[in-house]
Amino acid sequence: MPEFFTSFTYFRNMKWYGLLGVLLMISGCTSKFDQDLAKVAPYEAMIVPKVQWDQLPDSAAAPLMNFAKAHPEYKHSSDFVYVCTKIAERQGMVFKAAEYSEYYIEQFKPTGKPLMEMLVVASHYYEQGGALDKALKYYQRLAKEFGNEEVGKQAVVMIDMLNLGLTTPEAQMNYILQKAAKDSAKTGNAH
Repeated sequence: MPEFFTSFTYFRNMKWYGLLGVLLMISGCTSKFDQDLAKVAPYEAMIVPKVQWDQLPDSAAAPLMNFAKAHPEYKHSSDFVYVCTKIAERQGMVFKAAEYSEYYIEQFKPTGKPLMEMLVVASHYYEQGGALDKALKYYQRLAKEFGNEEVGKQAVVMIDMLNLGLTTPEAQMNYILQKAAKDSAKTGNAH
């Protein structure tokens, strides 16, 4: 073995090269999570602790949704998806809003008011988008979980209308008016 490899100079040089290599690795390697979080950090500051709707650009939806899908375990991912749903609504992208709300419901399992709100968004916008099977699914869930509230009672009416094939606003309005007239006639005859 050559004398250089066993000399003090060799070991001293290798120590510095090793240290330099470790420093380069540390500075050059950040985790995928950290890289993804850096992309949404400016938006997160506009969402947590309170959403600043007037400052939050519509362009925030794609990076926020990508992050939330890649890292659903992150403490604010559900907030990100909620915000994406509202941005999609704001942009008039109703089918995208329905998809985002569905993801929110299925991934984060909300309860109470957040669940009710996302069920309304999913059912209504799926209906508008023509995905009637999905609309029925979320109207049925609304009726089941919030049956004692006005929104649950409205969901039952929507289920009836969709089951009857009444999918246009005009047909639905005629159904509601006819039903109201029948109900009025029944109460008028009862007296």
